Amino acid sequence: MNYLETLLMEQTPTEEERKKLKFIASDIIKRINFICKKENIDATPVEVGSVSKNTNLKSSDIDIFITFAKSYSVEYVEKKGLEIGHNVVKNATEKYAEHPYVSGYVDGIKVDIVPAFRISKGEKIVSSVDRTPLHTLYVNSMIEEKMIRDIRLLKVFLKSINVYGSEVSKSGFSGYICELIIITFGTFKNFIEYASRLNGKMIIPKDCKKEFNEPVIIIDPIDPTRNAGAAVSEENLSKLKLAAKLYVANREDIIFHASPVVMTDRKTLMKVFVIKKPDIIDDIVYPQAVRLKNKIWDIFHRSGFMPVSCELYVGDEIEILIEYELEKLPNVQRHMGPPAESNESLKFIDVWKERSELMRGPYIVGDRIYVDMRTQYTDIDEIIRMELKKMDIGKNLNQFKNEIKILSGSQINGLNVMEKFYSKYLF
Repeated sequence: MNYLETLLMEQTPTEEERKKLKFIASDIIKRINFICKKENIDATPVEVGSVSKNTNLKSSDIDIFITFAKSYSVEYVEKKGLEIGHNVVKNATEKYAEHPYVSGYVDGIKVDIVPAFRISKGEKIVSSVDRTPLHTLYVNSMIEEKMIRDIRLLKVFLKSINVYGSEVSKSGFSGYICELIIITFGTFKNFIEYASRLNGKMIIPKDCKKEFNEPVIIIDPIDPTRNAGAAVSEENLSKLKLAAKLYVANREDIIFHASPVVMTDRKTLMKVFVIKKPDIIDDIVYPQAVRLKNKIWDIFHRSGFMPVSCELYVGDEIEILIEYELEKLPNVQRHMGPPAESNESLKFIDVWKERSELMRGPYIVGDRIYVDMRTQYTDIDEIIRMELKKMDIGKNLNQFKNEIKILSGSQINGLNVMEKFYSKYLF
């Protein structure tokens, strides 16, 4: 037995766990049906997700959708869906993505109650979640009993290389994609051999007629105009290709047992920028955190501090690490003007001869006019704070931008972003 098979055994739910999940889901559905009948609501509870298809791994959530008739308004569906959710899952919290839903625990099992509209295949959706019950029906109609083990095997493999999960922070392969892949290829072995030989984009089915820009194209059988693999990043596709090559070559040691080399004496400088995380779901926060990281990197680059690398961690707080080369800027910076032949050249000369920060010039290098100017700000902390004040750093982050903590030296030891930075490896 190889190591992946061992992992599969460890992560496959026991019969007792399956019975518990089935009992909780059935009980919740029964209670929702009772409420809908009592209040004369045209809505039907539907279990969706991997548990409903028996393709789940251990510690999976239960997902129950309340599918309302399309005659109801969006406002009614959201309000009544949340109300029913709180009724059947006590002490639950409301969460907000494209749509609001209720999330809580029943007998230690996480349960999400999601309001949606009831649609048929080919019918126009109101919200993207409306397709999910149809996904469940499709998968259950297509998978054979022998495929279930291979679907779980693929999920375990993708988890092992850290590319499993459709949340924005992961940009990986969802459970639904795993099911579609095994339905297409029949077995885990067939797919891994395909992935090990893959060049360029992953396109499933290979005779796909519609064009998409994303690196992974997996046509959704419920909606042929939709790319079910749109969330998968190019980096995660590359990880899969390499891991597949290693697995086919019997190099499980690199996939499952390798350790990153950590040399902390890098002769560089590091700063960590810490900002509060808003109380909203990660799928909304994460893209804003990425944009903030990119803005800070750009400030380092434009200001001449020579950034080398960066890392982002989103947990209870947002931590952004920038590794760079220069502690302070010199007192002089060269400023590039227009080409000497340009009609703007005379204006440039006249403007700069009157400016107090001029230290040398104007002079010509190649075809352009330059001046040496006194550096106004030489400290990166000061530059960052000044620049961020003028920037939109994200709808939900703007309220915290004046409270950003800038840490360096011993202050950054033990931070989560540092651990993530130094543990960087293939997978």
